[in-house]
Amino acid sequence: MSTSDLDHARSVGAQAFFRHRLSMTETRAIRMRLRACAFGSDITVGRIGYGAPVRLDCGRLETGYQINIPLSGRIRSRCGDQRLAASPKVAAVYTPDPPSAIELWSADCVQIGVRFSRAMLERTLAELLNHPVRRAIAFDHAFDLADGCRRSWAALARSVLDLGAALPAPGRARLMEPVIRTIVTSFLHAARHEYREELDAERPVLASGLLRRATREIEEHLDEPLDLAALAVSCGVSVRTLQDQFARQLGVTPTAYRRQLALQHAHRDLVRADPAHTTVAEIACRWGFYHLGRFAREYRDRFGVTPVDTLRAS
Repeated sequence: MSTSDLDHARSVGAQAFFRHRLSMTETRAIRMRLRACAFGSDITVGRIGYGAPVRLDCGRLETGYQINIPLSGRIRSRCGDQRLAASPKVAAVYTPDPPSAIELWSADCVQIGVRFSRAMLERTLAELLNHPVRRAIAFDHAFDLADGCRRSWAALARSVLDLGAALPAPGRARLMEPVIRTIVTSFLHAARHEYREELDAERPVLASGLLRRATREIEEHLDEPLDLAALAVSCGVSVRTLQDQFARQLGVTPTAYRRQLALQHAHRDLVRADPAHTTVAEIACRWGFYHLGRFAREYRDRFGVTPVDTLRAS
């Protein structure tokens, strides 16, 4: 949307992100441009500019966290007692409890804004740590984009907005769920906060929670090829840590675990199928088995009969 009405700009900005007082710092016309996508109630990503110098007093955000990534121009920003001159080289992170304000948003400044709900971000961190997070996460206000990991995260945020805008709103959150999980967990690993050392340590205490998250992720996306690197990012650990925990607790690799589940689903479908209308190849391909000879061997080893025998008997 686009508007030159100050009250309308304030109202729309509050709907997309947080309530705030928007005021002009010069006597010139505002021209707010906003493009935003909400993914359920837990995350909103938007691109916003005002076309004139403005000030935003946000007070306490209370219900969420905000990351502003300048694409052009500059801002003078504060969150509690932390102050920052943000630019395309340094983004800004705002937390729920301390009062926040953008004391100057330059006329040429356009930013990508990412809003995380407080409940979702703190719940995700608790899952990664495998213990409760009982207070707001104390992030550094500055998010230095000179760091390669943070720069990649900022690029991902822009991609999420572009992808989300191309999808129908009713199914957007569901279709983008794997990407949203990635942007949340990777932000927690990229930003500086009080739990970073604990996250980076990847202590054994993470194991049970990590395995629950990883196996749930595999089960929910069993009809898709397994991307081990993406699974590790979604779980907030390295590929090596992910593989180690599967080996220690389940005695298999993540890929082998996925194949075992896929075999179970293929067996179920073969038992239920009508051999007059369904082939073994159709069911095998449905669950990611494209080498039919290998599928037949693995199936016979697991169930003691061939896939064709199961289909004929159904």
